[in-house]
Amino acid sequence: MVTLRKISHITGFSISTVSKALNDGMDVSFETKKYIQRVAVQNNYIPNKAAISLRKSKSNIISIIVPKINEIVFAEVLCDIQKLASKSGYRIMLYQSLHNVTKEEEFIKEINDGSVDAAIIISTTSCEIPKENTIPVKVLKIRKNYNCEEVKKDCINNFNQLLKQIA
Repeated sequence: MVTLRKISHITGFSISTVSKALNDGMDVSFETKKYIQRVAVQNNYIPNKAAISLRKSKSNIISIIVPKINEIVFAEVLCDIQKLASKSGYRIMLYQSLHNVTKEEEFIKEINDGSVDAAIIISTTSCEIPKENTIPVKVLKIRKNYNCEEVKKDCINNFNQLLKQIA
């Protein structure tokens, strides 16, 4: 994997200058930017998303907690959400609770570490969001005898609201 350090070594510029050039920084000349960018492309440089997340304090990841991924309605919802997330520049981190409230609450605590920007919980239980929660969370409580089309519509609406909230 080609890193900023490797691009720095190849070009002879500092890691800081390479980073600024690849991020279109204003304090790097046009010629230097173009040279560094060309070297990066030639060496198949791919930015480290974890490093970018740390710098921007934004992961561009949304966690989705579903009861079971092999239930058709949740599979369809995940497919639709994945499409919307991708169009909006987000990735999905998926958790499966198996209709277990304890698992849902464990997952909520786990994702409050800054690794995701927001979460949607689709639940058949009485899941509680902790008071110390630090990220936006939408909870869609569904009944045991749910209507698939209603669930899909509600999930997409909640996801779109969440995207607006974190944009």
